[in-house]
Amino acid sequence: MRRLITLLTVFGFAFLFQIPAQAIDSDAPRATASFNDDVMKVTYSGDTVYVGGLFTRARKTDGTFERRSHLAAVNSVSGELLSFAPQIDGPVHDVVVSGDYLYAAGSFRHVGEASTPRVARFFLSSGELDASWRPVPSATVYSIEPVGDTVYLGGTFAKVGRFEQARLAAVTASDGTPLTGFVPRVQQGAVRDLQLGHDRLYAAGAFSMMEDEKKYGKLAAVDLDSGAVDRSFESKVYVLTREVAVAGERVFAALDGRGGEIRAFERSGETAWYQAVDGGMQSVAVWGDVVIGGGHFDKACVTNHAGPNGECVDGVRAPRGKLLAVDSNGKLLPWNPNANGVIGVWDVTTHPQGANLTAGGTFTTFGGGAIEQKRLAVFD
Repeated sequence: MRRLITLLTVFGFAFLFQIPAQAIDSDAPRATASFNDDVMKVTYSGDTVYVGGLFTRARKTDGTFERRSHLAAVNSVSGELLSFAPQIDGPVHDVVVSGDYLYAAGSFRHVGEASTPRVARFFLSSGELDASWRPVPSATVYSIEPVGDTVYLGGTFAKVGRFEQARLAAVTASDGTPLTGFVPRVQQGAVRDLQLGHDRLYAAGAFSMMEDEKKYGKLAAVDLDSGAVDRSFESKVYVLTREVAVAGERVFAALDGRGGEIRAFERSGETAWYQAVDGGMQSVAVWGDVVIGGGHFDKACVTNHAGPNGECVDGVRAPRGKLLAVDSNGKLLPWNPNANGVIGVWDVTTHPQGANLTAGGTFTTFGGGAIEQKRLAVFD
């Protein structure tokens, strides 16, 4: 997840927004494999989409079913279910590809017969578990972010291995040993998402404070080595922040709540714009010069003028079923796949070369019920 955004950040915001937005060619998803329960996160390795969630079974494009326990792979071009099928005994909340590996995080305890509590790593070449990497966090891991020789973990845990470090920790990429010099002070609540950007680590979630200060709750940046709060970023967000994405000089966040929103920030944390909806915003991704949002909303403000509870200052809402697109200034675009579902979309992620977009969630139909596509959708 989010690897494309991180890579393009290196080259700058101007280059990122030169990528054409031809990506959103259709409101209708292509026919692909689907799943019997929530898809929580998706990530790419080339044309392969790795999928993590609550599911235990997949439906192939020919209508037959195969067992897939919380982790699976689908070809984003053909839509075919691939053979990757590790046996995982609990929910997967995050999947990330980095280098030669696929990382998975969640609340599971085992992969097959191997004890791998809450995080695991697989070789992309073979699909086999890398049993040598074993951090052992004490509770759920919601987000995992590999950066060079370090892997950052975010969740509800109190310690990793025998090292007491709550909610946000770092381990080595070699064997998962905790890095004891990384000691952020995250207080009261879970870290839900992590994202590298601007030479710092952004953390989003439900935590109320960092270093005893509420202004660093819900969304903050920390030093990559020490975990100390980076006080040059001050977002002053006070609602659950589900996900964060970085593109060039901008930071984008998916804010949940009575009136959810995509909010764009400058590097300082100052708000650049926000686009409000009538339900929670749960995911955000940047696709060329377009920002994609997913969540459990049904309508969105036509302009980026909105009040604190999602009310449209201009008084105009447009139908947008669980997915929407806005331009680089937060203006609502016509794209409307019109998905169903109470929770809707948990995650949206773009292809490494911008070829397509994949969404995961609880949805089962698009186009107001005209198209059946359950819990995984790929858009060209």
